[in-house]
Formats: sequence, C-alpha cells, structure tokens
Amino acid sequence: MPSAALRVIRPLVRIGSFLAPRTAGRAAFKLFCTPPRQPGPQTRTGKAIIAARSRLAPAIKQAVSYPCGTVSTYLFEPEPRLQDGDAPAPTVILLHGWNSEAAFMSAFVQPLLAQGFRVVAYDMPAHGTSTGAELNIPLGVAALAAVARVFAPVHAIVAHSFGGAIALAGLARSVPGQPRVRTNRLALVAAPSSVTTITRNFGATIGLGRRGQAALERHIHSVAGNPVEAFEGREQLAAIGLPTLVIHDRQDRELDFHHAQALASAGPFVALQETSGLGHRRILQAKPVLDGVTRFVVG
Repeated sequence: MPSAALRVIRPLVRIGSFLAPRTAGRAAFKLFCTPPRQPGPQTRTGKAIIAARSRLAPAIKQAVSYPCGTVSTYLFEPEPRLQDGDAPAPTVILLHGWNSEAAFMSAFVQPLLAQGFRVVAYDMPAHGTSTGAELNIPLGVAALAAVARVFAPVHAIVAHSFGGAIALAGLARSVPGQPRVRTNRLALVAAPSSVTTITRNFGATIGLGRRGQAALERHIHSVAGNPVEAFEGREQLAAIGLPTLVIHDRQDRELDFHHAQALASAGPFVALQETSGLGHRRILQAKPVLDGVTRFVVG
C-alpha cells in the first residue's frame, strides 16, 4: 500500500480498532484478502510479462470450477500427445504467489515437459483471468483441490510465495471440510513459514491496535475453521512429511530468509537451496532454480 494512503488510513484504523474492534477486524480482513487486481490482463506491459505470457500461448486452456467460482488453467502435455485410452502422465501443478498470475510460473514448463511430466499452471482466485475479488487460504485451498482433482494424478506441486502457504494448508488439511490435496513431492520457492507473522505485520502496518488485531484473528478463525497459528509452515510441513525442496534468496526483501530456515527445520525430508541476488520474483526465472526444481521433481 502506498505510504501516502497509509498516512491517511492509519489514524482512522487506530481509532476504529479501539472504538469498534469487531468492525475494524472485519474491514482489515477484507483489505488483507483483496489483491490490487489489474483492470484487465492486457493492461500489464513490460518485457517480462510479455515473455511470460507468450510461454502460456501453446497451452490447452480450461476453466475449472470450484465452490466459489472458476479458475483459469493452462495445460501442457508432454510429447507424444496422449492417445485415447492412455493413462495421463503424472502432473506437476505450478502455483503462483500474491498479486501474480500463472504466466510468472511459466519458465518451469519446458524443463518439466522435457522430463515427461504433464504441467498445469493456473490463475488463483482474484488473479489473472480467474473469477473472484478476494483470495484467502480457504479459497486458495478449495481452488487447488479442484485443480488437483481434475488433473490427477499429481506428482509434484511447485509453489511460489503465498502459493506455498496455500499448498501447505491443502496438503496438511489445515482448513476443515476441504478435500485433501495429495502429491508426492513439494517445491517451495520464496514461501512464507509463518502466516501469523504476516498477519500481525499487516495489522501493524495499517495501524490496527491490540483489540482490532484480536478481532482480525478471531475473524480469520471463523472463516478458516482454525486459528491463524494452525497455518504455521514448519508445523504443517512436519505433519505432511513429504520430500520437500525449499528455495529462497538471501536478499529477498519481501520475505526474509529466516522463513526458509524455519521451513527447512521441519525435518530431514526437507532440502534447502540458497540463492543470492535474485530477490523475491526474479528467482522464478533463474536457471539454477529451474534446474534445481526439475531435478527435485524427477527425484
């Protein structure tokens, strides 16, 4: 959020947090879950996004329904194309992060296709060309479960940033009532380890006081069916116990490297790959990262 806007809303949020904490908590939750959606997919320009979207052009496009709308999926089949009656190749799902879209995961497509995997990228709710105005973990898990069901069997999930939090919640069944997401391997690129920390940092940034923050976390509990502490990455990962690759950049300014260290401490089934100088988003285009993820997925 721009600093000028913060200077305006923080005093109002602080007053509202004290006088009407429940209302302030609900408003903060809506703000927390609403990405700054672009007016349309053609409005974002620049060489990086143009190149990324061009890699999605050959995909088979399909809208997959989940209980709250549809998500746009992009399917790549390995050569030779499937014949009628053939079993599908194992699927790798590519899951993007907050305020992103499937195109930004597209650099992983060709290396994985070359290894014989079927690859599916998709726009999460309220992102890209998918429906919706908000994204939270329950919505994200519901969408991931639907995509995983349609494109089963899922061999691996490769997730970036907030997509990693959604993948962990889906695999650990941290959202009651959602179908279990199943996979054999998990790669987390620049993913958060603590949703609690992110939530409380957000509250502090917008000026949410103690009472408002408590109301926000109670609202998260009511929506997700679990307290925010249930979505701690290290504990979820330890419960899942899947072979996991964690890749994180030492100079990531959006999510500090300590998130990767916490995830890597979940158990001996987690491997940590460090990078340097790639930051939070360029890491998705770097050859050492693409190679590392591909080797890991192949297993």
